[in-house]
Amino acid sequence: MNNKKIKIAHIIEGFLGGTSTYLCGVLPQLVQKGFDVTLIGSINRKDENAYAKISTLKASGVKVNLIPMSREINPVGDVYSFIILLKFMLKNRFDIIHTHCSKAGFLGRVAGLFSHAKLRLHNPHCFAFTRCGGKFKKLLYFNVEKLLGKLTTKLIAVSNSEADTAINSHIIPSNKCIVIENGLSEESTNLNKLLISNNSISKASLGIQEDTKIVTTVCRLVKYKGILRFLKAAACSNTPDTMFLIAGDGEYKDQAEKYIRENSLGHKVKMPGYISEIDKLYAISDVVTLCSDAEGQPYALIEAMKAKRPIVATSVSGNKDLIRNNETGLLVEPDSQKIANAIDLLLSDKERAEIYAENAYNSFCKNHTLEKQVSKLAETYLSFMQKTNNEK
Repeated sequence: MNNKKIKIAHIIEGFLGGTSTYLCGVLPQLVQKGFDVTLIGSINRKDENAYAKISTLKASGVKVNLIPMSREINPVGDVYSFIILLKFMLKNRFDIIHTHCSKAGFLGRVAGLFSHAKLRLHNPHCFAFTRCGGKFKKLLYFNVEKLLGKLTTKLIAVSNSEADTAINSHIIPSNKCIVIENGLSEESTNLNKLLISNNSISKASLGIQEDTKIVTTVCRLVKYKGILRFLKAAACSNTPDTMFLIAGDGEYKDQAEKYIRENSLGHKVKMPGYISEIDKLYAISDVVTLCSDAEGQPYALIEAMKAKRPIVATSVSGNKDLIRNNETGLLVEPDSQKIANAIDLLLSDKERAEIYAENAYNSFCKNHTLEKQVSKLAETYLSFMQKTNNEK
């Protein structure tokens, strides 16, 4: 890299879920590779550890600029957010604008055009039109993405499924789409040590008997994550002495709690809420499940692969890019009974479960390390900038 650092702005609307995991992992590593990195975003939607995560980002050398931004369409609020964003971009003159998700993707790419950023990159992290309800919303988000595709230098998909969606839907041509899969640090997790240490997360701390099996789903509590599907699978499961855990928080929490009450599942399901020490939760889990309608590339499954946990996941975009059926886990249709059957199979067949878990871990080491993800992203930035400079 030359002496002048490449200035990159990553823009996000909400600091929670998989996108916060992405940013907290990737941005400090980009700083270490010599990039000048700024995070622009809102914390109107955030998880419980958002402020601590932002402090850690700042300590790593990432510049952080918080601006107001809302998830829902709000014409007046969105214009206000756009003006603030554009002013900041014009003042700082970023070389690369890298947006994430729908709202920041819209505001950031348009502002990037007006601020004359050399490159406008976008990570959908699961297109909104693939997971939202209602025909009008789907059509609106789809057409907006098609328009924004014309303002995008390169779309960065986190999975082959996401890339296929973008290309086959004519959002972006194939030569303007690249796949950079999500990754996590290879720092090892010793499950035995976690199980015998004085953990804040343990079966006892969750009020669960030591000999009880645990089936865990880790996600934001939003409808497309299939929370209701997971609860129905819990009701259908025939394995005795099993507790189903939902780790996460979000707008669907009240509906989930209502379903548990109305269907008398309190003895079988617990909702411990957002858990920051996620490795310790995986350490006590016998099966990890994700029941989504659609995904970009879920960190919950990558975390489970890293932790050597057997996995059951719905066979939808994102999930099926990570899990190879009957090899690294079980892929099933988004059907509660079939999910329950797969869970029961893994709980009853320990040898099969261990083989899947080991294969999943090997796949993680080969394909989903943070080092591999950041190296490919850095190479993408550098090659684009070189090409842009050569064209002058």
